[in-house]
Amino acid sequence: MCDAGTIIGAMTSIVAHGEQQQRAQRNEESANAAYLSDARQLNLRQRQEEEAESQRGQDADIQSMKDVATARTASGESGVSGLSVNALITDINRQNLFDDTKATSNLDATKAQIAEEKEGAKAGRQSRINSVPYPSFAATALQIGGGAYESNPGYFDNLKNPFKKKNPASYNHR
Repeated sequence: MCDAGTIIGAMTSIVAHGEQQQRAQRNEESANAAYLSDARQLNLRQRQEEEAESQRGQDADIQSMKDVATARTASGESGVSGLSVNALITDINRQNLFDDTKATSNLDATKAQIAEEKEGAKAGRQSRINSVPYPSFAATALQIGGGAYESNPGYFDNLKNPFKKKNPASYNHR
């Protein structure tokens, strides 16, 4: 028979296992919620960056068209034409294209940085989950068995083991 201490020890181990299970579950849910929040914020930031770049590009294109129109009007009013006017218009268009290329490159770098931050958020989520591990059923069972053995080691020695070799002298010879 098990004594009261063994039973209480076993019940304590079972309760502790359940509490650890709940703690790990709450921690995982919290880590998942934090990750989703981080991912949403990063996605929002990326959309804002893309919209800002789109607006900047539109504004630059409008300004470039205004600059070309101003150059053509000024050259027409002054009677200047030819290669110098064409070179001025080409330079305005080239500068606009250069600015667009640079802005696109910057946007790509920002998007790459945001992607890395998302990966960091994933790693942080997993690290947070790993910080509160789920309890092991086998470890709990061994803890209960070890507690039972410690409180009554002689009880286990007296159990009949069908695999234990018997003393040949105890065999009943007929």
